[in-house]
Amino acid sequence: MTTNILVKQEDITQVKTVLNRFQQGYTNKNIEVLDEYINDLFINDNSMITVGTSRTEWCFGLKDLKDMIESDWTYWGDLIVDFENAKINSKDNAAWFIADCTISFDTPDNYDEWCADLIADFFEEGRFINFKTMPKLAMLNLKLASIVKSISGNQGSNIPFPLRLSGGLIKKNDKWLIHRLQFSAPMSSYPEWRIDRDNPDSLKYFNEIKEKMSKYNEKYDDNNKKDIIETLHDFQNHYLNTSTNIQETVQTLFLSHDDIYVVDPHENPAAIGWNRIEKMIWQQREKWDEMNLNIHESMIRTEGNTATIVTSGILKKIINSEELLQNEWKLVKETLQKEGKGEDKLFEAQKQIAYTLKELSFGDESLWEFRFEALVIKENEQWKFHNIQFTFPILDMFEGNYNMVPLL
Repeated sequence: MTTNILVKQEDITQVKTVLNRFQQGYTNKNIEVLDEYINDLFINDNSMITVGTSRTEWCFGLKDLKDMIESDWTYWGDLIVDFENAKINSKDNAAWFIADCTISFDTPDNYDEWCADLIADFFEEGRFINFKTMPKLAMLNLKLASIVKSISGNQGSNIPFPLRLSGGLIKKNDKWLIHRLQFSAPMSSYPEWRIDRDNPDSLKYFNEIKEKMSKYNEKYDDNNKKDIIETLHDFQNHYLNTSTNIQETVQTLFLSHDDIYVVDPHENPAAIGWNRIEKMIWQQREKWDEMNLNIHESMIRTEGNTATIVTSGILKKIINSEELLQNEWKLVKETLQKEGKGEDKLFEAQKQIAYTLKELSFGDESLWEFRFEALVIKENEQWKFHNIQFTFPILDMFEGNYNMVPLL
């Protein structure tokens, strides 16, 4: 393994300055200076890509970005980006980062509004109306478990939720500008959104985003796309393939640098370096059987010998219902026996059971929508991965939904 050659202290300092200015905008939330804020921090063209936490938050271009930030500043909680401890790498005129964040809300939830929202979502014309009754009951039960925890918690006390922020920058005229952002939340247990083969609406937004990515590519074609698509095919063929040796998989797909990393969508720290990546791939092969990336729709942007990749896909897992129940039964026991406050353990066990019932309600075949972000570097005429991030979209944020597990 070679030493890390993708860390330049001058670039790290400058990128932290950009992230600090990004943070100040989310601290001050002054919509009157939003145009100036965007012009100062972001690349001045519509190739900008921003992915938010929900299924629908895919922003293409500066107008979508402006609309999302304005919404964040108006309705979102208080975002804190730990930019001082962010992992930052750079090569030539490209830089990329990933950072732990928290978001907290200082106003109590309005539970009368929650009741109205649940009526709309599950019984009228909302996003779950066309699911079968059993999955609807299971998903409603999961939501109620989280809401009840929030009701019994410390309302209005700025309880933080964990978030992750990643992105890429390009240096133009000696100034670093953001050209890619993604907000995500680490998942506890199973992903919140489950695709139902019997309900075409469950893929509605997934297919809409896929179409938008195709239109984006029509505007911003990349000369290196063909070669990078071949790299993505190699990734899809090898990454979860249990017949492929994990060490060979890492050697084939990744750079030989000491700080390559993979970010899992669950509440796990980033796997940094070959040994930890090998362990993470082994864990992911246990929980996922198959990965189908939207390879040809991937949004690819190259800057010299680096390229960012943003796309989406579907993960598949088939597990016997009895096996699933036995596994979860053991986990519930472990949760109740571990150290900690009884209240927290009881809620976590309740949440685990609610997630299990939700998964069982859909049958043995699990299909989960996910987002995929990566950076590849060309060395010796071959594109290889420096980092990969898997994320799941979230539905709602409640107190206690997610654990504060540091990413870095």
